[in-house]
Amino acid sequence: MSATTVESTVFDGLPAWKLSSASGASAVVAERGATLISWEPQAGVNVIDGYVSRAELEDGGDARSKVMAPWPGRLTQSSYVFEGQTYTVDELPAGAAHGLVGTADFVATNTEGALVLEYEFPGSAGYPWPFKLSVVFSIDTGAQGEEHLTVSLEASHELSHGIPLALGWHPYLHFPQSRASNMSVTIPARTRVVYDSTLVPRPGEAAYAGINAPFKLDFLGNQQLDTSFRGLIPDENGVVTTVLRDPATNAQIEIAQEPAEAPLVHIFTSDGVSRNERGSVAIEPLSHVADAFNRPDAAGSIVIAPGTSRTLTVTITYRK
Repeated sequence: MSATTVESTVFDGLPAWKLSSASGASAVVAERGATLISWEPQAGVNVIDGYVSRAELEDGGDARSKVMAPWPGRLTQSSYVFEGQTYTVDELPAGAAHGLVGTADFVATNTEGALVLEYEFPGSAGYPWPFKLSVVFSIDTGAQGEEHLTVSLEASHELSHGIPLALGWHPYLHFPQSRASNMSVTIPARTRVVYDSTLVPRPGEAAYAGINAPFKLDFLGNQQLDTSFRGLIPDENGVVTTVLRDPATNAQIEIAQEPAEAPLVHIFTSDGVSRNERGSVAIEPLSHVADAFNRPDAAGSIVIAPGTSRTLTVTITYRK
């Protein structure tokens, strides 16, 4: 029998699910967008700066804990070309940020030990290919008492030809009584992505700038970050781990991703968000750089062939 229970609940009137473990850790996930609302690795200690109301979630502003599919980031002029045809994503605001599933109503298909939410995207004018997206949420406790939250995405389709599809996840993380300016961050990366003024990477190799590894800021202070890193360096376990730390308490949040699935990580210090500005830091594992649908250097990896799927697994660990 699993040590985790999954029970139906509501989030400000919307269907949701609560995961609870024997250690006292818990998480709440709304069906709308398969959106993580909170994760308390210890009772009363919520490290997710998620939506606080139905209105916020339905508006979708700031992309808090947003599952990003079929693309993360922005598209140049909200359009792209695939197999010689141009598609324009008029159903989203300019820039078409973060894909098309954020307001979708997912359906729970498993609640035994973990929560599985699924959605069948029907196709749209701007993205005419149906696909299935599964999101799995689980919580557990490590051997040394550390708490883990794992989120696994899987996208697949049943078409007879390949389709362009990328994945990402957009959680905002924080420590109680601490703000982004007080945190330290370490990203094991060799390359920083360089953007233009619309948050689209520059063309070609101009998008990539080498940096000393790891990228590390012992004190964020007034640093404003909204950029991706690649050239990620796996540890002895083969995963890439970004670390946020609260120097005041030595509490630590680790965000681990598989480099084969997610070779990029984006960091955003929540400057200009609609609520709690610089109160948290978004750490976003990505399968592809923003605007990958328009980049020749992504053409070989962006397509999911028939009978295959794209996966992305993120594990967040809290240590105190």
